[in-house]
Amino acid sequence: MTTNATPRETSFERIVSALMLVVFWTAFSALGAGLALWLATSATDTGAVAMAAGLLGLLLLPILRVVWAMATALARRDWLMLGATVAVLVILIALTLRDAATLEQ
Repeated sequence: MTTNATPRETSFERIVSALMLVVFWTAFSALGAGLALWLATSATDTGAVAMAAGLLGLLLLPILRVVWAMATALARRDWLMLGATVAVLVILIALTLRDAATLEQ
């Protein structure tokens, strides 16, 4: 008799997975619409704003993935994995703040 070794997906994992899909397709659509607007009406900033929103959505995906990994590690009480994902999140935030501080206005 064989057992099913794959763990069942929790409702939290389904919600985060659906959220990541929504963010991806919204960002993808915003990039496409922004490009079309930018090509059609290059005199306005509407297309550039839509493309920036799409890029922001795509940048949000790795953050969501790290938060998902943190929540999963916390639920499983895997302290090594939790420490590693917190370290990754701290590095991402530190690099973002460092780059934001060096931007010229």
